Amino acid sequence: MQTVIIPRTSFFARFLNLRSIRSGEPSKYVDTNAAPVFQRIPPWWARWTWALIACDLFMTGSAIELTWNHWSQLVSDLESISVKNKENKSAAEDKHLPAEQPYTIRPTWQRFGLCAAHLTLGVGVAAALLVTQARFVRTVALLPPAGAKQDRRVFVQCAHNWGNHGITFPLRRCSLEEGRNETEMILRVSGERGHWYVGLADAIIDGKPASTLDARNTILQEWKEGRRVGKWTAATKVDSRWKSGPIVRQGR
Repeated sequence: MQTVIIPRTSFFARFLNLRSIRSGEPSKYVDTNAAPVFQRIPPWWARWTWALIACDLFMTGSAIELTWNHWSQLVSDLESISVKNKENKSAAEDKHLPAEQPYTIRPTWQRFGLCAAHLTLGVGVAAALLVTQARFVRTVALLPPAGAKQDRRVFVQCAHNWGNHGITFPLRRCSLEEGRNETEMILRVSGERGHWYVGLADAIIDGKPASTLDARNTILQEWKEGRRVGKWTAATKVDSRWKSGPIVRQGR
């Protein structure tokens, strides 16, 4: 397996490639002869993150425009309006005169406060989508192969990485943790904030579709030189005669 190290350039390029990654090296996976140990197609929301962000920004802008220009309230002094309308009854019968409006635009501080709330919510949703996309792993490759004298590295490609670009970390700084169940793994790197989510459902192992149990066992076997955190309870194999039900779901 081979990777090409891409040098760090501008802050903008580092932001797009790493999104706050401190110690990882931007890399490009170029080995066409060997498939990575783990691959997975990201869910639809991870593939269409930028489209969702565009919709979020459009809705946020629309909400701000409606709030600032059209958020009104009913005029409190209705009695005075009624008296005024009676006095001007003859004028009101003229179809060319505009009718009295019972609503008035709200004070500036109220509209500004609600607009700020819309903006905060919209930016928060966009940031959550970006962070989640950048932490959803779709490719893991360990290189060089097991048994090599060189220090092994972990190539990680997330849903936001394009093409065959990703990040490379030294294996000695990485650790695997159990997820909520057998279908999840958590990848952590010493010195980095947060973690990376490795979902084993519908995984592709060594270029071939594999069950959740096979994917889990293969990754752990390749990770034997790395650090593990947790008890790592063994998943039971399911009798092939079972086609559905809780036993099958537990085995997966």
